Amino acid sequence: MDNLEKLSREVWGAYEYLRDNDLSAESGTSRRLRSSDRHKLRSRLIEELVELRGVVEGTHIHEGFAQDIVLEGYEVWYWAACTAINAGMDYEELLPHRAMLAGFDSPAVERLELLPAFDKLLGKLTGHQSHDDELANLVQVFCLVGRACGLNSTLPARLLERDKSEMSQKGYLANYWKRPATLLSR
Repeated sequence: MDNLEKLSREVWGAYEYLRDNDLSAESGTSRRLRSSDRHKLRSRLIEELVELRGVVEGTHIHEGFAQDIVLEGYEVWYWAACTAINAGMDYEELLPHRAMLAGFDSPAVERLELLPAFDKLLGKLTGHQSHDDELANLVQVFCLVGRACGLNSTLPARLLERDKSEMSQKGYLANYWKRPATLLSR
């Protein structure tokens, strides 16, 4: 599980790099992270959380449960990270790897038993949120992603491996990946 923190910090750092450096012409993520339309980011997060809920419930199917947990879990992680980074939240405020791990290590439940947690969180995300509420809700989002991964023992790091691999190939991120390893994991 040590790999989860490393991957999470590296990917988060790449998103911060895209926010801090105007690479909007090459990167949709850079455009999103630099946008002032936080409502759109939160709306996409909610959409993806609804889709992950559907995977858990068995009503949203792409390739099968195991693959769909990775696909939709990653999408939720991505939009939650973008929402947080756009709002100026620091990695250390959220520690998404810890939240995912806490969710993953939660006592096992049946898939349908997890649905009320989705519904409660979706209700919180659709209403007005103070900064502290938004921070707490995003931690819960990451935790719920980990819980969904735990339903079939999918290690949460799997959600970020593909993203890191793809971002490592992007020329516009070459300067980010050239940084010393100690800076990448901060």
